[in-house]
Amino acid sequence: MPVSFRMLAATAVAAAAMTVPFSGAVATAAAHAGAAPRPGLTAAPITLATGTTLAGGYDAATTAAGTTYIAWLGDTGTGRIVHLCVLPAGATACSGGVQSTPSLGTSSAAGMHVILTPGKVTLVWSHDTVKSGSGPENSKIATATVQNGTLSAAHDQEPAPSFGTLMDAAPGPGGSIWTVSQPPGAESLQVTPGFGGKQVNLALPYMPGSAQLAFAGSTAVLAIQQAGMITQPVSYASEQGGKWTAFKQLANTWTGPANLGLAQTTSGVRVLASVDNSDYSPVVSRWTGSSFSPPQLTGDKNSCAPSSHDPVADASGRMADISNECEDLAVANLTDTLHAAVVRFPSGGTIAGFQPQLATAPRGHGWAVWSIEATNGDNLLAGPVLLPGRGVSAQATGQGNQVKLTGPASCLPPVGIAVKAAGTPAAGWTVTSSSLALDGTALSGTTLDGATLTAGTSHTLTGTVTFTKGGTHLPVTATLKFTSCPNP
Repeated sequence: MPVSFRMLAATAVAAAAMTVPFSGAVATAAAHAGAAPRPGLTAAPITLATGTTLAGGYDAATTAAGTTYIAWLGDTGTGRIVHLCVLPAGATACSGGVQSTPSLGTSSAAGMHVILTPGKVTLVWSHDTVKSGSGPENSKIATATVQNGTLSAAHDQEPAPSFGTLMDAAPGPGGSIWTVSQPPGAESLQVTPGFGGKQVNLALPYMPGSAQLAFAGSTAVLAIQQAGMITQPVSYASEQGGKWTAFKQLANTWTGPANLGLAQTTSGVRVLASVDNSDYSPVVSRWTGSSFSPPQLTGDKNSCAPSSHDPVADASGRMADISNECEDLAVANLTDTLHAAVVRFPSGGTIAGFQPQLATAPRGHGWAVWSIEATNGDNLLAGPVLLPGRGVSAQATGQGNQVKLTGPASCLPPVGIAVKAAGTPAAGWTVTSSSLALDGTALSGTTLDGATLTAGTSHTLTGTVTFTKGGTHLPVTATLKFTSCPNP
């Protein structure tokens, strides 16, 4: 369901930004005994593959039940093979070990995507064939499914542009899977609305560097960026009833050093890009039904701008994102899909092979997946992460005296978050005391521990400041209502 803050005079505060240390293969994000859990990397990452070539890509997705599926096309010298790791909720290793199956394209398999449709997990990629050189539609889109945690053999599903690029695959209406492919060197894209559907060729305003597809109900929204350009705005088009609009530019965006990101949240489709200046700070826009809203800064203003995005959504209503920021991994929790709290941790090496990927569950637990350079190829890592909470504020006024209450936005993951009630007295008044309460019970300290709250429950944080003038004592109370994130 959509996230709602339901707060009194609420205003967003600056995004939380913190860095969690990570050295080699040992994470140090675990909170000390008795302290609220800290966001970021919560344990040492597991190594999924070593000394492999990952040009075929990797992807991750988490089901509503909290099971994460990580798939990749790895090549250790015998050709590109499909690999799968299944991580049930709370797992610390791949259930049953790493599974594999032939990719049907030992030297060309690429574009791995993990697609969740009702009751089904499907791996999607493309590959060339021996006939690719003799016609324009002789490559293939291939799939493998996961049944009861077991990876099936691969099967070809439909034609694809010969020697082309599978740019995206996305779940569409009715459990269908749509694909977006680029013919080689063409200023066009081929969109197929479900396996076996009639292919649509879209002319583009330029050569695309990436393309991403998402759905707002039955409306397909396609966003693209220009290959090799930094200052070119994101462009987008939409489809309904089989008819595509012309491509439009999203003003005040650059694709910058980062690829664009597109996500389908329960609040609607969101696009991530860079602000149109040399800061390259991330901006987000929401789909309004026919266009994107003016972009706004997410609040991530790190001096090292993102060089990638992988926005994802889950049943909590949030959007989350992972970025490469100068070899650190930045994980953002956009609780309302527009404003971010960010936690960062070192990757442990030089990120290579592909862009970092993220999968999250509603409670705020997730898996970050990334690859780093190794002596004889790349190593693929997966680390358990906990999303940060985002701070917001509410205000109240009495006889000119002002109270600002800082606390959590909905939904709060099981992490600690700063809380504070601060008073600004009017002329002639002084602040004599302040207090905090959660659901009517006094709070001590300046941190609220989200791990102590029952998942999916509603809460009220109050901050009371007493102002004094002569013999008059005036308590003024500000209130924040929020929810804790639901299970799993």
